[in-house]
Amino acid sequence: MTAPDGTVRLVPADLAVHRSVLVELNVEYLTWLEQLSEEHFGLRLADLLGADVRTYTEEALDAMVAAAQRHGAFYLLEVDGALEGMGGLRRFADGVAEVKRMYVRPGHRGRRLGAVILTRLIDDARALGYDQLRLDTGPFMGAAHRTYEVAGFVDREAYEGAEVPKQLWSNWRFMELSLR
Repeated sequence: MTAPDGTVRLVPADLAVHRSVLVELNVEYLTWLEQLSEEHFGLRLADLLGADVRTYTEEALDAMVAAAQRHGAFYLLEVDGALEGMGGLRRFADGVAEVKRMYVRPGHRGRRLGAVILTRLIDDARALGYDQLRLDTGPFMGAAHRTYEVAGFVDREAYEGAEVPKQLWSNWRFMELSLR
């Protein structure tokens, strides 16, 4: 798979091999979310999660990647040999999967790399027999919204079991894609 500016590859995440980069990317992602949540809503993510970003990441990482490996997928985005992003797919309910942790480092945004990850996750969801794909996204993630819309995602009501804290639901965007 090649992007306009170089070689791009999706590498299946392996906790035994990639733990440190998975922690690093998740901490970057959640720290970014924390900053934007404070700016937009005046809410501290650490208060909503019940732990600081690093602690939350370390506690949630094993379960998140293991669940993705059993009934989904979790990828690291490799750009010219460096790991620069991630994205996962987890089983949410019977016939329903959820996109998780779509993140591309700031220096690589604007190159449609999120679309590369999302296309693979949609293909995987179909191959795994899911009928529907869900996701949640912050209101400040305009480029991500466009990527999801181009892929066919439409808005839906908030759903129980979403990782985003309920205090943010009224300001958050929830989307779904029919895979039938």
